[in-house]
Amino acid sequence: MYKASVAAGGLVSPSIGLISSYTLVLVVIVVAGQVVISICSPKQASTPADEREIHIERKAGYTSGWIMGVGAVVSMSHYLHWNNGDMLFYMVLGSMALAAIVDYVYRIVLHRSAII
Repeated sequence: MYKASVAAGGLVSPSIGLISSYTLVLVVIVVAGQVVISICSPKQASTPADEREIHIERKAGYTSGWIMGVGAVVSMSHYLHWNNGDMLFYMVLGSMALAAIVDYVYRIVLHRSAII
């Protein structure tokens, strides 16, 4: 998309085929990762979350929710000023991706740290 936008001299409209293929690849990677983790430690995969894990999930979800919310508000503000729907789509999609990445990374950091 970036190369196409540079070649066109402007922002290229989102392609449903490209976006859906990226989404499908991401889902396959996440599911495969979960399966590999479950195979590597089957005892841990079937145990319920303890108090620490529940707190970590809440904290990471809270943080990523704020990132998504701020990203959506900034995206809508940008749309109101520039009136560019394609950019609105890309900014919201980027906010969602950033929030998901922060959620996973923050969970890993909190699990590895001794202090929550």
